[in-house]
Amino acid sequence: MNLHFIFKDYIRHQHPLANDYQGKVVTTVIEARANVTTAKSSVLYIHGFNDYFFQFHLMKYFTQQGINFYAVDLRKCGRSYLKHQSPNYCKSLREYFGDLDYALTLIKDNNDSSSIFLLGHSTGGLLATYYAMFGLHRPLVKGLILNSPFFDFNLPFYVKPFIESLAKKNVKKDLFSSMQGMASIYGESLHKDYKGEWDYNLDYKPIVSFPNYYAWILAVTRAQSVIQEKPGLGELPVLLLRSNTSSNSRKSSAETFQSDAVLNVKDMSRVGSKIGNNVQQKIIDKAVHDVFLSSKPVRELAMQSCVEFIRQNQD
Repeated sequence: MNLHFIFKDYIRHQHPLANDYQGKVVTTVIEARANVTTAKSSVLYIHGFNDYFFQFHLMKYFTQQGINFYAVDLRKCGRSYLKHQSPNYCKSLREYFGDLDYALTLIKDNNDSSSIFLLGHSTGGLLATYYAMFGLHRPLVKGLILNSPFFDFNLPFYVKPFIESLAKKNVKKDLFSSMQGMASIYGESLHKDYKGEWDYNLDYKPIVSFPNYYAWILAVTRAQSVIQEKPGLGELPVLLLRSNTSSNSRKSSAETFQSDAVLNVKDMSRVGSKIGNNVQQKIIDKAVHDVFLSSKPVRELAMQSCVEFIRQNQD
């Protein structure tokens, strides 16, 4: 049974999906209450690892520009996390396809003539790309906006070839084996209780991230390999947003607050430029890993770039 909760600025739809290897599964879609049936375009926001949707300033900006806004908290993440589950755990990124199927159907049912754009951050950018290539409802997707997409691991070149074999070895021993999550530097740079300006639920997005399950690492490497080896977006319009530079993810400095402290921006460009024939890159000076959580002038430039891209490519 679907559950619908109405708040001042949004409606929360919680939808049951087929049980998986850990039991009950749900997905959650956030629908802006400011959405209108006459909007020419809609955006579906997909969060990253150790993340959920809380960027309500982004929702407000899009709806003020006449673009309908939705966001999904994927299974085992954020509002969709259930106590019997391992947070952010998956064996394949295809597990999330059901979440996106539901979200896209909901959007289409609300406004049949709206052009739908997927807006994915980090692992959500990888998932958006993967879905646009293989997802059931990929014909509904009119374009992608990729916010610092996780197209490769931020590791030395001589380590990368061994990630998959290491993950396989550990998964074979224990399906739920894991390694330590990301350091606290990036989280501390964001949250208002530390050094940042943002207020969000630390149970859903802890400062020291959830563990990196080796099964999840293996799922990510396999999706990355497919995208890198067989790019298949063709002429689908893509906007890739990223910072102009990366910084040390384990050492806080002034650069932490005006650079990508999680991924290597050169990897984003190297892979992203080849995923299709219609890729635009917007390199944003002093942006952080989630460009929409950067300082106000920086994030406003990023949001404006998204709106321009949507208007150029909507039906």
